[in-house]
Amino acid sequence: MKLNIAVFAALLLASQVVPSTARALDYPPTSAEPQKSGWPIADSYLPKSPPPARHVFAVKMHALNADERVAVTCLQGLLAREQPRIWFLRNDEDTFWIERHKEKGFIGDFEIVTNCAPLFQRFASSCKGAVIPDLNFYRGELIAVNVAACEDAIVASPELAKRLGIDVKVDLRGRFTNYAESLRWVWTNYQSRLNHQLCDFRQPELITHCTFDYSYEFRAPMFWIAGKKDGEKAGADSAAEKKAVTEILTAMEPNGVCVGFPAGGENEGIGEPPGVELLSRYGHSLVCNNHEPNCSMLSGVRIEHFEQPKQPPAPELQRDKIYIALVMSDGDNEILWPGFFKRYFDHPSFGTFPLAFGMGPACRELQPGIIGWYFEHATPTTEFISDVSGAGYMQPDHFAVERPDREKVWNDFLGWTARLMQADGMMTIRTVGGSDENVSRYAAALPFCHSIFADMGRYSGRSGITNLTYSLTNGMAIFRAVTSWRYGKEGFLREIREQIGATRPAFVNGFVHCWTFTMDDLAKIYSQRDADMIFVTPSQLAALYERQRAAR
Repeated sequence: MKLNIAVFAALLLASQVVPSTARALDYPPTSAEPQKSGWPIADSYLPKSPPPARHVFAVKMHALNADERVAVTCLQGLLAREQPRIWFLRNDEDTFWIERHKEKGFIGDFEIVTNCAPLFQRFASSCKGAVIPDLNFYRGELIAVNVAACEDAIVASPELAKRLGIDVKVDLRGRFTNYAESLRWVWTNYQSRLNHQLCDFRQPELITHCTFDYSYEFRAPMFWIAGKKDGEKAGADSAAEKKAVTEILTAMEPNGVCVGFPAGGENEGIGEPPGVELLSRYGHSLVCNNHEPNCSMLSGVRIEHFEQPKQPPAPELQRDKIYIALVMSDGDNEILWPGFFKRYFDHPSFGTFPLAFGMGPACRELQPGIIGWYFEHATPTTEFISDVSGAGYMQPDHFAVERPDREKVWNDFLGWTARLMQADGMMTIRTVGGSDENVSRYAAALPFCHSIFADMGRYSGRSGITNLTYSLTNGMAIFRAVTSWRYGKEGFLREIREQIGATRPAFVNGFVHCWTFTMDDLAKIYSQRDADMIFVTPSQLAALYERQRAAR
C-alpha cells in the first residue's frame, strides 16, 4: 500500500531530525581477532593458496573435451596445494588477466598448453589415481569430485584414465541410487579429510566449466540442493538433500564460508534467498565465485591493503537540494570483477560523475591481482563500499539463529568484517535489509565507518521501513535504499521524487541494480537530472548529512 506523498515527506523529515529508537551501544564493539584454525593463513577470512610458481602453464580450454577439462581442473587444484602452476585460458578476459599478473610480477612467465596429456605425465607423482563417476543419476560427477579431492585423484572416465596411464582408485558406478544417499556417504567417510570451514554450493552443470579448482584444493565439501525443475531428474529428492546439507552446515565450524552459488537457471537449485538464509541460520556466509576460474592461482597473490582514491571535499550544503549517491549493486559477486564491472570503468563516461561500487571485502583475499586494477583505475569520485552484509553475503535477521553461541558468532563475523574493510579502505557497508537492532550491531562494531547503506533495493529489503535517512543513538548515519529496479531504466529519478516527496535537503542512497542499469543508462540519468539534484559519493553524502544534523 503506497503512502500519501505528503505524509511520507513528513515522516522522512521527522526521521532526519529525530534519531532512531535503536540502541546502538547495546552491542559493544568487538575487540576479538578471530582466527581460522585450519587455514594456511590464520588471519585470512578465506584460505589462500601458496604464492604462484614463476613459470605457469596456461591451458587453452577450448582445445580440450569435457572429460579432459574436468580432469585437468582436478590437477589444477591438486598442484595448487603445494604451488599454483596452472592457469586456464577460456576467453579474452583470462588472457588479459594472466598478462596483467605477469606485468605486475605476480608470475614470471607462462607457457601455452593445448594438450593436457603432457601435464599429467609431468606431474604423475602428484596424482594418486582416478575416480570414475556414476553418471546414471543427477550430480554423480559432483560426488566424484568430492571423493577425488580427498583421495588426491582426478575425475575421469575409464577411457580417459587409460589414455593418461592413470590407475583407477575409486569406481563409484552403481554404488548409490540417489544423490542424498551418496552425499551422506561422502560426509560420513571423508569427514576427517573434508574442510570444516569452507564449503561450496556447486551447480552440477558448472563442473565442466573448470571453476571448482579452489574448492578441490582446500577439500571443501561441494553440494547442490535441487529445485523445482532439476528436482525431477534421476536420483533427486530436494527435501532429503536439504536435510543432508543442513547436517553438514551444522557440523561445520561457525563463520565458515561457502563459495559457489545456490541458484542456477529458473527453478534450478534451492534459490538465492533460501540458500543464503540456510547458510545464515547456521552462521555461515556466501562468497560468490561459481563461474570464476583460476581462484587457486589468483588467491596465491599477496596484497596487504588497498588505498581508496582521494576524494574532493563535499560540496556546500544547500537546503533546497537533493543529494544522490549512486551505488552499484552485486559487487560481492567475485565473478563480476574480471569482466562485467570493467565495462563500466572502460566506458567513456566513467569518471564524469560520482559513482560508487559495492565490493565484497574478501575480494582482496580471493583475487587481489584483479581487484588491484580497479583501485589503480578509480577516479577521485569513485568509492568502493563493502557489499553485502560484510565479510560475506548473509542475511542479518537470520544470522546464526541456530547457533547456541549466537552472540560470539556475530562478534566474530563483525570482527572479520572490520578487518577486511579496513584493509580495503572501506568506510561504509551495505547490508541485506536488517532490523535496526542488527544494523546497530554493525554501527557499534565498525566505528571507523561514516555510515551504513542498508538494503538491496527499497522493495527487496525489509518491509515496513518508513524512515529512509536517520541516525542511530551513537551518531552513525543510516541511509536506506530509496531506489529499486521496479520502474526499469526510465524510472530511477521518478522513484527518487516519489520517495522523498517535499523533504529538503534530501539525502538519497541511490541503489543501482547492476543487472538493470548499464553505464549508458547511468550517464543518461546523470544528464537528465533535475536542477535541484546533486550527485555525490557516499562519503560526501555522509558529510553533508552530518552538516545538516549539526545545524539542527
